[in-house]
Amino acid sequence: MPQRDRGRATDTGNIPPGGRARRWNQKRRGRAVSDVVATILLLALTVTLFASIFAFVTSFPSPPAQNSNQFQATLTYTSNQSYISSLSILHLAGPSVPGNGLIYLKSANHPAASEFANPIPVSWGLNNVTAAWNLGQTWIWKFPATALPILPDNITVYVVSGAQLLYSAVLPGQIIGVPPTVVDTGVSPAAPTVGASFTVWAVISGSPNANSVYVNLAGIPGLTATPQKMTLNSQGQWQLVVSSSLGVTTTNGTYYAFVNASNAKGPASAAIPVSLVLSGSGPLSVAVILVPSPPNSAAKESVQAVVTYTGGVKSAALSLAFYANTTSPSAGAIWSGVGPSGLTISGPATVTAASQSTWTIPGPSVVTSYLVSAAATVAGVGAVTGTMSFTPSLVTVSPTSGLVGSTVTATGSAFSSVSGSTVALSLGGVAITPTACSSGTLSGSAITPTAAGGFVCTFAVPKGSPAGVTSVLAADAFSGQNDTAAYIVTTWTISPLSPTSGILGSSVTVTGSGFAGSSGVTLAFDGLAVTPSSCSVGTAGATITVTAAGAFTCVFTVPYGATSGAGSLVATDSTWSQTATAAFTVTAWAITLNPPSLSHSSSSSVTITGSGFAGSTTVLFTYNGAVITPASCSTGTLSGSTVTTTATGTFACAYTVPTSTTTGVYVFTATDSTTGQTASAFFTRT
Repeated sequence: MPQRDRGRATDTGNIPPGGRARRWNQKRRGRAVSDVVATILLLALTVTLFASIFAFVTSFPSPPAQNSNQFQATLTYTSNQSYISSLSILHLAGPSVPGNGLIYLKSANHPAASEFANPIPVSWGLNNVTAAWNLGQTWIWKFPATALPILPDNITVYVVSGAQLLYSAVLPGQIIGVPPTVVDTGVSPAAPTVGASFTVWAVISGSPNANSVYVNLAGIPGLTATPQKMTLNSQGQWQLVVSSSLGVTTTNGTYYAFVNASNAKGPASAAIPVSLVLSGSGPLSVAVILVPSPPNSAAKESVQAVVTYTGGVKSAALSLAFYANTTSPSAGAIWSGVGPSGLTISGPATVTAASQSTWTIPGPSVVTSYLVSAAATVAGVGAVTGTMSFTPSLVTVSPTSGLVGSTVTATGSAFSSVSGSTVALSLGGVAITPTACSSGTLSGSAITPTAAGGFVCTFAVPKGSPAGVTSVLAADAFSGQNDTAAYIVTTWTISPLSPTSGILGSSVTVTGSGFAGSSGVTLAFDGLAVTPSSCSVGTAGATITVTAAGAFTCVFTVPYGATSGAGSLVATDSTWSQTATAAFTVTAWAITLNPPSLSHSSSSSVTITGSGFAGSTTVLFTYNGAVITPASCSTGTLSGSTVTTTATGTFACAYTVPTSTTTGVYVFTATDSTTGQTASAFFTRT
């Protein structure tokens, strides 16, 4: 054993065993007491610290209560969709709002409008009967009739109570109404029996006007041609019960009824196939549809068949044949087509298929009705034919040609007589306002046809109508019906002038035709107003009064202010804005020298020859800026230092050049003192 260990062992060995144990236990008990005291002190310190933290935290102020209100605001528009009539706010959730709360309205487009100047107390929109605005109540503010906000606009709404903003929203003020849309149609029962009553129905979105929803049953044999008003049932369907009071159907087959509806934003229409069957007949039917509808003369139509099969056969081959004629299809079709190949049908189901070739409806000159049919054959089931008949609208005019401003009679037939249908006329794209109607009702430029769909109205060929071949269009925007009639607007013109060229001041004859009858026409030559000296046709004056046939023949003088060369005469109808132009060439004025030069020692005479000047006017000569006096004139008349031109505007005069003139280039100038015409030529002294 090492010495160190031996000493420790020796030392230990000198102490009795019991004494060592007692000494070790005493030391351990001393250390334990110290640990307990330290732990107690630590716990006391911790408790004190947390108590201080809790006291500090609990001394924080409580946050204010937050807004928990919910509202929904809505604008109401006037029937013409031009103004905002009222504002309503629904209290959806949260505590009551005191009656002294305020509602502010601000306009984006009209911030200075009086109706947005002051806040509105909450109690005012509650009829002043409640002290508070409670959950579920609607606050309504109706704008004064004299201060309705004008659309389009965006209205911002603020609900304030006790300096706290409870709600704000921007309400779109643009017109949000939409035209109605027919989203679903049907017949009950699905295949009515011939002679029995049945119901046609339609589901229409877009809030149509209740008085505008009609169904036209004219396409079903035996039923009335007068459109029938539909009513709204509890299921949200517009319906009409077709009973014996509306007529008795006697023919089986599939036919077509039309439903129409409208509101301030526009119309809507849709077709309802009605398949009538004889008692005990089979489960196959077919309807005929033309797209677009309504069909109009000269329109290219897609002819379609709606085949309905209620039997139990699956994947049966389906073939289709289409015909159109003015009588029975079997009498010889004016058009025929076939459906696509590979069609099948499984009962119960409906298949819609279009002819592979389109049909262009003829444009007859008289009212003509057409019969269109579709023959469907289902393998193993049988064949059935569906038909539809229609009469395209027609318009004719009399006479078929005339001057602008002349009177024309337009006659229409087979147009819609449903409430809301009106016909507008135009000629070559220019709107027409009829002057009177002997059949139909005229309101402004809108024509309401008779109950039979006809009208007879007169109009004047409008200002701005294009000359030549054009057409009168009669169109009903509500029903989509339209037709055109050819019309020739007489072309207004002036014939080639006589003569077609000449000097200033010369006389020219102009002849015009095709202008509005008895209207006033003015003349201008190169922008310079001219007044005829006389008229053999029409009445002369600064404004020519043309004849009832729109013609005139007058004589005018080419104005002195015109420039030489190509020019034009313009005739303008001051009432109807018609203009016509004819060309005229103004003769150029000039002088020549003979000879153009002389030697310094020579004193020979120079001849000055002029042409193109005004006839019988006075011309003055200068030589190098100084006035000179010709010695003599062989053409024209010399008087002192001036010469009077001939009637054709010419002259020829001799002048002796002084011998004192030095060598150089000089200029001779001739000036017409009446017209201001000036011509020059250079002379050389050698």
